[in-house]
Amino acid sequence: MQSFLTKVSIETLSKYNDVSQLTFILPSKRASLFLKTEIKKLLSKTSILPKILSVEEFILELSGLNQIDPITLIFEFYKIYREVTPSEEQDSFEVFSKWGTLLLQDFNEIDSNLFDAKKLLKYVNESRRLENWNLEENRTSLTLKYLTFFNHIEKYYSSLQKHLLNRKIGYQGVLYRKAFENTKQHIKNSNSEQFIFVGFNALNIAEEKIIHEFLFHNKAEIFWDNDTFYSENNIQAGNYFEQYKNNWPYYKTHNFKWIEKNINTPKNVYIHGVPKNISQIKKVSNILKELDKENKTQNTAVILGNEKLLPVLLNSLPKEIQHANITMGYELQNMPISVLFDYIFKLHLHKQNFERKNTYYYKDFLRIVEYAGISNLLNNSQEFKSKLNKLLYKDKAIFIDQKEIINLIRSEDHMSDIFSLIFNQWDNNINKILKKFISLINILRDDKLLNTIDKEYLFRFSNMFQQLLNLNIEYGYITNLNSLYLIYKQVLKTESLSFKGEPLKGLQIMGLLESRVLDFENVIITSVNEGFIPSGNTQNSFIPFDIKIEKGLPTYKEKDAIFSYHFFRLFHRAKNIYLLYNTETDDFGSGEQSRFITQLEIAKQNGNLENVRIEKKNIIPKLNSFPLQLKEIAKTDQIINRLNELAIEGFSPSSLSSYIRNPLDFYKRKVLKLKEFKEVEETVAANTFGTIVHDTLEQLYQPFIEKHITIDSINAMKSNINEKVTLNFKNQYSLNSISSGKNYLTFEIAKQFILNFLNFEISELKKNKKVKILALEKKLEHNFFLKGFPFSIKLKGKVDRIDLVDGVLRIIDYKTGKVGLGDLKIKDWSLLTTEENYSKSFQVLTYAYMFSHDKDVNFDFEKQKLESGIISFKNLKSGFMKVNNDFITQNTIHDFLEQFNNLFLEIYNKDIPFIEKEIVRY
Repeated sequence: MQSFLTKVSIETLSKYNDVSQLTFILPSKRASLFLKTEIKKLLSKTSILPKILSVEEFILELSGLNQIDPITLIFEFYKIYREVTPSEEQDSFEVFSKWGTLLLQDFNEIDSNLFDAKKLLKYVNESRRLENWNLEENRTSLTLKYLTFFNHIEKYYSSLQKHLLNRKIGYQGVLYRKAFENTKQHIKNSNSEQFIFVGFNALNIAEEKIIHEFLFHNKAEIFWDNDTFYSENNIQAGNYFEQYKNNWPYYKTHNFKWIEKNINTPKNVYIHGVPKNISQIKKVSNILKELDKENKTQNTAVILGNEKLLPVLLNSLPKEIQHANITMGYELQNMPISVLFDYIFKLHLHKQNFERKNTYYYKDFLRIVEYAGISNLLNNSQEFKSKLNKLLYKDKAIFIDQKEIINLIRSEDHMSDIFSLIFNQWDNNINKILKKFISLINILRDDKLLNTIDKEYLFRFSNMFQQLLNLNIEYGYITNLNSLYLIYKQVLKTESLSFKGEPLKGLQIMGLLESRVLDFENVIITSVNEGFIPSGNTQNSFIPFDIKIEKGLPTYKEKDAIFSYHFFRLFHRAKNIYLLYNTETDDFGSGEQSRFITQLEIAKQNGNLENVRIEKKNIIPKLNSFPLQLKEIAKTDQIINRLNELAIEGFSPSSLSSYIRNPLDFYKRKVLKLKEFKEVEETVAANTFGTIVHDTLEQLYQPFIEKHITIDSINAMKSNINEKVTLNFKNQYSLNSISSGKNYLTFEIAKQFILNFLNFEISELKKNKKVKILALEKKLEHNFFLKGFPFSIKLKGKVDRIDLVDGVLRIIDYKTGKVGLGDLKIKDWSLLTTEENYSKSFQVLTYAYMFSHDKDVNFDFEKQKLESGIISFKNLKSGFMKVNNDFITQNTIHDFLEQFNNLFLEIYNKDIPFIEKEIVRY
């Protein structure tokens, strides 16, 4: 089947002998290149090629103006805004840029559709005032500002127009309005030149009037790519064709070229629902592999409904694809390097929020030094890593200051310039900040590891920052970092990187708009979901929706119709169409197939696509299923040797508790000596908090070892709480990090815990109890022999406190967490060394066993009563909670040892592997 451009070329070349007198106007530059190629193929003799323009180039030429870029436009608009707005009503540039961009879009629509702006904007103003008429007596300052804005809106428009035209520049709408005004004169001056309009669909009013003026004076022809499918199935895409055919006087004497029946011809449509974006791209790769087997990729196009998927697609192209041309721009905001600049902005913006001079939040600092481009330059320096780890994990620095940064890079001379640009104090001199970004890019571009495309990314960002610098030097409107960041984000959305390649060779990759007028035998369209194709019902405008409808301004409905045409036009001459959509629903509505797919299905059901084969199915990625099994580690001779070493080093109650909880954890930590993953303690960790409380109590009670404590001595301790807690926080944590936020609350809680405990002690003393401190943080060790073992096994531990209360010896373990009486109740001794629920009882019983067998103590159960238990700072009302709420007797130790021996027999049994107790799912 002939392509549309081939048919147009044949028609025009057969009618016009001198093609050099022709000017073709097409919807896009890409289409212009394809048309030029078609004409070259058909020319039988050497001749001058016709002039071929995109509609944007044609309008620019016709208007006689230069087009202003969107960023310069917002600066020019702010200049006019300040001139016509009273100073007390003026917004800052930061605030203005948010609504100014939106207002410019409205101005653009008004001009592109040749509306009388003065009348329309006055009408909008009056409608807004009418909405608020009943608030006349109770208007707030915000309402007054709102109404004042609409009162000035026409003035903003007229002043901006006058300013731009005086400078012979304009935004797109101004170009259209001026082009329309110049049309008749241009036709007069065109002599024998003939204009051919090709492949348009939805025209704005300016385009419509301009084209019809050329047609009316017999200076032009127009070729449409219409299809009977649209009218037969009431598809929005055909509405404009019907409107032009019925309303243009030109068609009273001329034929409408062309209405064809291309969609309902033999073709295959494959509709595939695929979970998630990555699966769509994998499916595209599989389709391309199959097409390549049949040598069909030369006439194939991949249309990305979600253009953010471009990098994923490029990384997933099958190796069989030798040539691919990207016919689409890629937004700067989606480029990897944009992440680094975003991190730098946030580093300094957060610093302002924290109000800490010359210090940076550690997470902001880490994001930058761990960014690939920066870490590559650091060459994975071990010295840098070592210093950074000490700073974060040992010194627990949550905020990093200039001195610490200098120390980090002391041995990294090549990084001093980069770190100076990023981390040295930034003032509010925006021009200096922009120069820093440009200098940073120049350094990064010298990295030999960068490939060509990375350098191109940096070049584009350098140009962008240079443009912002030039504009701010000229206008001076960006006065603070927040405003700069806002403008930077706006620029990222409007700027894109264009790819260069061989457009007529190999696989074509493009967005939906780039496909205009082009035909392909095989078409693959991704993200055919509501919200992508079409883009969604958004109403970002100061002109109310009902006024737009009333006055005939375009709304989202017209935009949907345009999307509809671009989508279905790809079906005209294609043989195989693959429609992929995401089946996974999320909070933003993704997962719903596009209404265009539904329209296809309905048309097929109604018998209007009898020649089209539609195949629809949901594709579930193939997953290799492996049954989850509990891991087992067999005890090799090497492992047994390591366990023997542990017997000499010593087992603590906590290490044995880890075995009871999960033998695999014990294997990793004690046998393999694997350390737990370190995290920066942004807020005081539970173990750090516990250490601080324990150390403070030890220091407070130290003077009373081997002495009885009194109420007076406890009261004396109270006055030292703040000093001791502060000292211990300093030892464990940075004092700079506890002056505010959660850490400050933790600091206060630690003091309150200790005060509560001291008050608890006083309440016990008031009951006439005699309390004598025997030991604090007492280290216990004991070597015991296991039956059948050739060597002894060492036990070791540290008891928080040992005291004597009314003649009863107490072994006390402090817990800053909550512990209840039930946690120390042993209902079944056989579970003591197999169930984690008994871990607290196991721990204090181990202490009791070691204490009772300590040679230095020479303890005698016959002569001395012994208790072992816990004091919980979150449950002081329960007081000292002891095992089984009873004394530790010789029988208690006997029952304990029976289970204790079983535990070690299991640990050292070579035939019993380390078996995982639970399956951890990630």
